Amino acid sequence: MKAYKIIEFFLSKVKKEKHVLSYPFSFGELLTILSDKGFSVIRGMIFIKPFLKQSKGVIFAEKGAKIQFGHKIKTGSGLNLMKHSYINALSYDGVEIGNNFTLGKYAIIECTGVLRNVGSSIKIGDNVGINHYCFIGVRGDIEIGDNVIFGPRVNIFSENHNYETIDIPIKHQGVTKGKTKIGSDVWIGANVSIMSGVTIGDGCIIAAGAVVTKDIPAYSIIGGVPAKLIKSRNS
Repeated sequence: MKAYKIIEFFLSKVKKEKHVLSYPFSFGELLTILSDKGFSVIRGMIFIKPFLKQSKGVIFAEKGAKIQFGHKIKTGSGLNLMKHSYINALSYDGVEIGNNFTLGKYAIIECTGVLRNVGSSIKIGDNVGINHYCFIGVRGDIEIGDNVIFGPRVNIFSENHNYETIDIPIKHQGVTKGKTKIGSDVWIGANVSIMSGVTIGDGCIIAAGAVVTKDIPAYSIIGGVPAKLIKSRNS
């Protein structure tokens, strides 16, 4: 069997969907890939899986990947934590992750930053890929649908600082938590920021560098600071 066929078989088994590769991997490349994945599986199954509230299938955890408060996490099969990714799951209603989820290098899901402000919850659907250096601040509630693509350095927030009183430092005025929701089949470009309380409909595309401050109808293409409608995909 050719090297790439072995990788196809391996990926299809783990992801539970057919993978077809066109690149003709050499035997040396195959060994490198399988070696890296093998060590990731060992880390994931020994140092991550036993400490989760609920998990299915194989877990991959690259060097430096870290989870805190794993007893608050439920995850499906195919969890992939890349190098130095981090999940702090301390929250009221926990972290729920679907099948085939990838958290990129140095990406962070942080439910609680300070103990006086414990986060609420985050729910992530199936087949979601969060790219490198992304930050998701789960102070309120965050919901992400199925088949969502994140570019690198995307930020998602679910709280805002209160600032109405000018004779009290902003840091002492508390926060307002919201629910931030991203639908299914959404492509979020690099360096996008999504503000607290925003709902993004299914099938949207968000251009790189956009700052999303308002709800976005389904199948919209948006961009800019603040983000505005460029066109509709179904018009």
